Amino acid sequence: MKGIYTALLTPMDERGEIDFESLGALIRHQLAHGVQGFYAGGSTGEAFLLTAKERMELLEAVIGYTAGKAKVIAHTGGIGTRESVELARHAEKAGADAVSAVVPFYYKPGIQEIRDHYRSIMSAVSVPMIVYHYPGATGVSLTMDFYESMAADPQCMGVKFTSMNLFEMQQIRARCGPGFLIMNGHDEVYAAGALMGADGAIGSTFNMMPSLFTDMFARAESGRWDALPELQTQANEVIGHMLQFDVIPYEKYVLYLQGVLRTPTVRSPLKRFTGEEEARIESFYSGNPLLVRHASQPAAGQIGGTGA
Repeated sequence: MKGIYTALLTPMDERGEIDFESLGALIRHQLAHGVQGFYAGGSTGEAFLLTAKERMELLEAVIGYTAGKAKVIAHTGGIGTRESVELARHAEKAGADAVSAVVPFYYKPGIQEIRDHYRSIMSAVSVPMIVYHYPGATGVSLTMDFYESMAADPQCMGVKFTSMNLFEMQQIRARCGPGFLIMNGHDEVYAAGALMGADGAIGSTFNMMPSLFTDMFARAESGRWDALPELQTQANEVIGHMLQFDVIPYEKYVLYLQGVLRTPTVRSPLKRFTGEEEARIESFYSGNPLLVRHASQPAAGQIGGTGA
């Protein structure tokens, strides 16, 4: 399961309901640009703003639209073990290739409780588990002993490592061995993550510029490291601009400009851009060849577009 996996956005219509038509368009767009798989219902997908029923419907749609052309990792994590188990059972039944779960947060469980949480999920299904480590969002740090104990379980395939601490990533590789999958999670350091031993990446900005990262992965796999800094610089020009705004609304707005999504709607309480903010994003977009190159066709009324 190495490779570039897009952490899929969840398209929404003007009412804030899941837009399944745009979801299909997004998946086809990603497949056309060569991604190896999808991470469905994660942080980028506004998972914690969806009901459990919506998360299940979303996953079923992703698997249906993918039609076996790429791997699907289902994010089934939540604060509580019971809901995570329920979502994991559904994911296996729906045909997901693996499940993943963010470290349980808010109530600050200890390492043993976190380990028990994952083992409860794994015992409920037969598909592989990928731990989702995102301390910037959860506030939870994991120990090397935790990783070693999880790697000792053959059902635990690896970790989605969303942290800037690449020394820690390298230590996981050293302690858990080459068979433990490490997926880079911060897109802005993917080139460095690949050098430190990542087997691929699960990324949010891949929604906007997938072929750049599939190119980076191919070059890393073949040892052509000299090209990666320039490609990472191109990605980081976009990411640097995005970080002046809010990530999920920004990515949806760019995909709207690219003609992939019908609306850039996000679910409350995520930010809605002002007209001035939209104009700034449109100006950057129109002057960025990387983003324009990924366009399906411009959205109606945007950048001289004729409709999508």
